[in-house]
Amino acid sequence: MKSQISTRSFKAFFAFGIGFCCTAHAQSSVTLYGIVDSGVTFANHSAVPPGSSGTQFALGTGSRQNSRWGFTGKEDLGNGLHAIFTLESGMAMNTGALQQGGRLFGRQAFVGLESSSYGALMFGRQQVPMYRYGLALDPLNYSSFGFSAQDAQFVGRADNAVSYLGHYGPFELNALYSFGYESVAASVPVPGAFRVGKQFDFGGRYVQGPLNLTFTYEQRQGLAVASADNSERRYLLGGSYKIEKATLYGGYELLLNDINTTLVASPPQYMVFGGVRYLVTPALDVAAATYYHSYRNVSAHALSTGLNADYWLSKRTALYTNVTYVINSSKAAMSATGWGTPIAVTTAATGANQLAIAVGVMHKF
Repeated sequence: MKSQISTRSFKAFFAFGIGFCCTAHAQSSVTLYGIVDSGVTFANHSAVPPGSSGTQFALGTGSRQNSRWGFTGKEDLGNGLHAIFTLESGMAMNTGALQQGGRLFGRQAFVGLESSSYGALMFGRQQVPMYRYGLALDPLNYSSFGFSAQDAQFVGRADNAVSYLGHYGPFELNALYSFGYESVAASVPVPGAFRVGKQFDFGGRYVQGPLNLTFTYEQRQGLAVASADNSERRYLLGGSYKIEKATLYGGYELLLNDINTTLVASPPQYMVFGGVRYLVTPALDVAAATYYHSYRNVSAHALSTGLNADYWLSKRTALYTNVTYVINSSKAAMSATGWGTPIAVTTAATGANQLAIAVGVMHKF
């Protein structure tokens, strides 16, 4: 259910003691929305705590979609021009803690102008193009064992960002520039050191009928003066094609990285992926996907294969099951939720294969 604030209405105080007042004029709206998701997760061959390699069970959060709540709004300024904003907060359902480094609105926090003729210009903390376009490429539909496990930048965001989004017939273009993409882990921007923490992204997709073709490029400089001339660079090419009740997916990502401090979390590699999603009934859809990684610096490879099933009890509430199996070579340590991720239940021991299962409930409002 979505709530609308209509003509000359007044709202005071929303979450966490922050006063929020809004006088909405004609043809203006503010929408409250959210997702809450939690369930039980199982994983074997876990490397947490250090030295262990056992089986673990835990109450998880966001295994199907990460939990969130937010406000988004639009005001008609006339002549096809609108003022827009979004404030979106991520939270862990098992503890109630804020996510995204403890930010109140860590998922999104931006304001901008949107023109029906020229596109949208937005300012603030925003999703990167890989995030915007990745969802339509992921067979597992952004479950915790899908794209976000293969590379965290598939759900990446940038602080201090200016972005442009435009539509031109079947083409959509998105470009982003950040003056300092990570302000919690580092003090950016740095006066006198222009390249520290800078980020540049561009991407686009072509959507025509059942066909979706997508390309994105991302470059992030180091977060310190010593690493400012080094960068992470990502190239993504993929597509999907819908055939009646089935959607086919495939693509390729290349990650190049010469920032020493981020090599553990983002090792240089290439990834090839493919899969299918099938609508069995209006209430049940299932998916299968495979993601193959070849790592450069450690001469290793990993294969992650996953299955996902969603059963919708209503338009807003679903039961889900996610199952994935990761095969690591002797030097690889990829888990069901990614390489180098500090998630206790799924951090894998080096060279160990891992089975992970998540069962839970998701509700949208």
